[in-house]
Amino acid sequence: MKARKNSAKRLVVLGLVVGAGVVAAHAHAEGPVDCRKLGEATGGPDDNFRPPLSATVIGQGRAYFHSAPDSQCITKRVFIVPGDSVTVYKPYKNWYQVMYINGKTGADFEGWVEAGRLKTGDAMGGDQ
Repeated sequence: MKARKNSAKRLVVLGLVVGAGVVAAHAHAEGPVDCRKLGEATGGPDDNFRPPLSATVIGQGRAYFHSAPDSQCITKRVFIVPGDSVTVYKPYKNWYQVMYINGKTGADFEGWVEAGRLKTGDAMGGDQ
């Protein structure tokens, strides 16, 4: 009988520990991001590279554009692929604000790309 009580106590303690871990993990999860507000707060000319930098997409697969520098702000219809060149205007944490010009259509796209997907190069326009 005593062994059963100890087993029951262990199960209750184990349940409390596991439950506390789930609650703690949930507390650290990211909440929803207001992409419009974040984009407005991080956009604009402040902290821009002057002149802008060139960069090449690295890694594998598509590098998606984001409307603001947060993974929740993904723009699934706009992406670049390894080897594409972009103009880098601004850093923010682990992100770069970039412009891509489609060589076939001439259409340009601006947005945020994770910095780890770009290899930055020289400043655009040479010495200024």
